[in-house]
Amino acid sequence: MLNMVKKLDREFFNPIILLKNEGPLCDELKKLGAIVIIENSISTVPYNKSIFNILSIKQIYLILISLKKVKYWIKKTDADIIHINTMMMYPYAIHAHTLGRKVVVHVREHWPKGKHQIQFKIAKKLIQLYSDKIIAINATSAEMIGILPKTQVIYDWIDFENRDESIDLRKIFGDDFKNLKIFLFLGGIHNIKGSLEIFEVIYNDISYKDIRLLVVGCQNKLIIYKRLRRIKKLILRFFNYYSYLEKAKSIAQKEERIVFIPSTYQVKSLIEQSFCVVSFFTIPHANLPLAEAIWLGKPSIAANTPEANEYSDGGKAALLFTMKDKDDFKNKILFALENEALINENAINGMSNIQEKFDPIRNSELLNKIYKKLVS
Repeated sequence: MLNMVKKLDREFFNPIILLKNEGPLCDELKKLGAIVIIENSISTVPYNKSIFNILSIKQIYLILISLKKVKYWIKKTDADIIHINTMMMYPYAIHAHTLGRKVVVHVREHWPKGKHQIQFKIAKKLIQLYSDKIIAINATSAEMIGILPKTQVIYDWIDFENRDESIDLRKIFGDDFKNLKIFLFLGGIHNIKGSLEIFEVIYNDISYKDIRLLVVGCQNKLIIYKRLRRIKKLILRFFNYYSYLEKAKSIAQKEERIVFIPSTYQVKSLIEQSFCVVSFFTIPHANLPLAEAIWLGKPSIAANTPEANEYSDGGKAALLFTMKDKDDFKNKILFALENEALINENAINGMSNIQEKFDPIRNSELLNKIYKKLVS
């Protein structure tokens, strides 16, 4: 969203952003001169989940009660175009359409074939009925949504402007950091990012002493809970139940080669100084760190998903492993360590393809062209 606002043609459009919460994104948008409105009721419909469970029912209820509030903001702002930044907010398209606004739905998701097809068909039908244009972030998403006459592929372009502040790895790893093989993981601790699986492989299967896993997106290895939550966690531990975060941090605490740093936008220098960028997606979705690594001519190891294939020239510019297969992931790490010159060459050969595909000028011009056509 931040990149979209940066490249918006301000001679024609003024951005008004409806966000659920305050936060760093809100501050960055305001710096760009965007009007930011906080509406805490904003929600999404369940994504690739059964609707017959309590959490899904709660999600559906929340989005239904938020429809009236979102309708209020559409009328109050008198916006000409309503850009819905994820397909999982598609119910908001209904009021926007009936109020006579032009509606753009941004499809960022990967809905697996054969999974929860009733709600997927409902989503597709309502998007087809109530949108004027569909933007897909890659060819995989465009094919998935299957409404080709309305769909334009516009990649989430790569822009390192204001993300290129140098981070000195000497302060993190010491004076000999250049002698280390630093694997960079930009996923924090999240189950869909496969953080636990990466930590397990490094801890259990990779014996190289001179490697490090730099985890971006986690303050430290401590497991800290406030009083009431701590009581709940102690009860769960009594029954031998540990959360995903607890399992991941417990392994990281035992492995000094795994190092945590907080979230940062300044990823360019981290990628450039790393040996390889790694990821372990447990469900298919767009892998932008993979594309960013290749853009900078750096090797990457990633789960073999349709998006990863699309972002790595069919796997030529990266090492792709079978999704959820820790043994294959381990083998790719070992291959990278033993074939440094080859993986660097393959990444460099893939640079031009990725830089063209994710070019900020080309993609932002496509977006502005769509907006102008809708209001012409």
